[in-house]
Amino acid sequence: MAAISRDEKRTMILNVRNRGTIHGLPSDAVVEVPALVDANGVHPLTLETQPDLHQLGLMQQVKAVERHAITAAMTGSEKEALKAFALHPLVDSVTVAHDLLARYIEVNPDIARVLAKRSRAA
Repeated sequence: MAAISRDEKRTMILNVRNRGTIHGLPSDAVVEVPALVDANGVHPLTLETQPDLHQLGLMQQVKAVERHAITAAMTGSEKEALKAFALHPLVDSVTVAHDLLARYIEVNPDIARVLAKRSRAA
C-alpha cells in the first residue's frame, strides 16, 4: 500500500494477468511474477529469459488443470472435475483421477453439492 499511496517504488512477487509476461501462456492466465509497484499501479516485469520448453510445458499443463477446476466449480460438471484431476502432473492415471474425485465428493459436502446440482439439472 505504501508503494501505491506514497509512490515508493517496490519490486514484489505478485499474481497478475499474464498479458505477455510469460510467452506461451494465455494472456488472461494468472501468473506469479516480479512486478514493479508504484503510484501508477502494478507493472509486471517481463522475464528476461523465457522458461525452458519443459518448464513452459509444465506451466501450461497446470494452467489447463486450473481452468478445468474453475469450469467444474462454475458449472458443476463432474466431467470437468475429472479432467482437472486427470491432467494434473502428480496424478499418474485416469483411474487414480476417478478415485481422487470420488473421495473428494465423498468427504467434502460442498464439492458434492456443486456436482450434484449439475446432475439434477441434466
